[in-house]
Amino acid sequence: MQINHGALPLIMGNYASNFGINLYMYGASAYTDGKNITIPRLNFNNPEEMDLAFGYVAHECGHVRYSDFDVFGKSYDKTGILPRIFNALEDTRIENLQMANWPGLRKTFNNIVGKLDESVCRYLKNCKNRASLITAFLDCSNRVRCLNQNSGNSLKAARNRLKKIIPETVIEAIEDKAAGSVNCRDSAEVLELSREILNIFKSCFELVNDEYMRQRESDNNLSEKAENTGMLSGSSGNGGSFSDSEDCSATRKNHAETGTPFQTDLFDSVFNSGAETSSVPESHVERSLSEYGGFLSEFGNSDADGNCSGKRRKMIREFEKIIGRMKEPFSFSENSQCDRRHPDLSTIIENCSAKSKGAVDIGSLVSRNSAPAKDLSLYRKVLNDNTLRTDINHLVKGYEEWNYGAASSGRCLDVRRYQYTYGGMLSDNVFMKKRPRRALNTTVHLLVDISGSMSRPCRPESSVTRSQVANHLALSLAMSLENVRNVDNRVIYFPGNCCEYEEVYRSGQSLVERATYFDLMPRGCTPLAQALLYSMSNMPSVDKYHRNIIIVITDGEPDNYEFASEMLNKAKGDSIEVYALRVAPHGDRLRKLFEESVDIGNASELPAALTELLADKVFSYC
Repeated sequence: MQINHGALPLIMGNYASNFGINLYMYGASAYTDGKNITIPRLNFNNPEEMDLAFGYVAHECGHVRYSDFDVFGKSYDKTGILPRIFNALEDTRIENLQMANWPGLRKTFNNIVGKLDESVCRYLKNCKNRASLITAFLDCSNRVRCLNQNSGNSLKAARNRLKKIIPETVIEAIEDKAAGSVNCRDSAEVLELSREILNIFKSCFELVNDEYMRQRESDNNLSEKAENTGMLSGSSGNGGSFSDSEDCSATRKNHAETGTPFQTDLFDSVFNSGAETSSVPESHVERSLSEYGGFLSEFGNSDADGNCSGKRRKMIREFEKIIGRMKEPFSFSENSQCDRRHPDLSTIIENCSAKSKGAVDIGSLVSRNSAPAKDLSLYRKVLNDNTLRTDINHLVKGYEEWNYGAASSGRCLDVRRYQYTYGGMLSDNVFMKKRPRRALNTTVHLLVDISGSMSRPCRPESSVTRSQVANHLALSLAMSLENVRNVDNRVIYFPGNCCEYEEVYRSGQSLVERATYFDLMPRGCTPLAQALLYSMSNMPSVDKYHRNIIIVITDGEPDNYEFASEMLNKAKGDSIEVYALRVAPHGDRLRKLFEESVDIGNASELPAALTELLADKVFSYC
């Protein structure tokens, strides 16, 4: 049955609820904490983005259901080699379980891996991080061998890069061991398997480094012995000459590439007069391997007659080739860090989100109120410090007196004003105005940015943050416009609680009851475009007697600059006035985003800037 992409958001919401988790879509990152799954804003009208989102949700639901999030302690760095090996093997295990219970997911996972394959191939071509190379190889190998997924191109790229530093015999044995992750009963067994595989890599690199240093030391000794016998100053009997230890390294490299074990003992015998070589001595690599009994147990030891098995001989030749190409020892340990640029599903979703202009939510995902403050401290502070409220009230009162005022001359009396002239309470402006009245019929939406950057102090030496000033200003404006007739006032914060925006107040609500929702802490990103879209969708149609006004308080560039710019152009086309108060703006792009804006050096200047903006743009007499 083919599923309509318009219904897929509902399916995703229901799918997540079957696993007992909450599904959210906001921000610019994809992640899960074991109880909640968050994906960034995506365009659900795009089938590819929809498949990516559904695949990510299905994958993370598998982790929530089958993975033990306490296996790793908090002290572990998630970008370290061991956690990343564990994640690669654990992904195989949980996807295998998911497809066993939900067979339809096989196609979804295959599509996602196909999209990942190209990105991983591009990354591996220039990857110089050994830890990332190893984890990418294990992930691709398990997906091909255990899940029959189409990661063949990236697996081939990873294998070709890995063969330059690890013998192919070792790689094959590690692949066999890693494939056992699908048979692990829980995350603890996967972690134990990850440690075993990591120890194999560590032993392999230790062996290569030790043998490289031994042969380098042997080359140096060889040069010294040749110099003592005078062979460096003359020609040998066969016409060859040694210039220094670098020539010895080149000779060793030539032997390694031809598959012939390089024997420094044979060269030693040349410089010993009267000595004859009756047999080929044991190679350095073979002697080194004998020191790694546990390492050899993974790949096959000697046969019944005490001779090296074919598998071991092949591994020795491969070791010698690698050592012959080495220019310096390999650096690798359990603390090795993976490259953060390594592409994965979450980064691909985040890249799609940066270009998305969608506005459809996932199933039951709706805006909900953040946890309110525990007390009315902000409300009491606004009541005690009423400077801003007083300034705004004076602006509103002056505008109303001008708007509903009378003229000093005319043909029609304003009866309501005329009856008070006897007591000397009013001037002689008792005639009605000749021109049509400009009604005070206005919608004012205040959009307040409470992204993470708003937690910064107003000044370097100040303990007051930008968000605290913005919260104080928002509540002051709402209280000033609370009882003003014909003014519809709304206050919208972005981001909201597990969503992109949150309406904390609208006209008609009790400000005493809603005051605690103005006292919110900074969090998350800057979804300005979605907040603008919501605000504009809740504004009435505009005529010559009505004004729609949006005032934005922000301190950073929006998550999706292009979408925010598109929303502002749409607002201009709909005759919606948009003004911005920008705190400590940076970059030309932010300055070009708003046509009407006021730049503020620090947040303490916000109250004065808002008063000036209201006087010039909202409650002006022109």
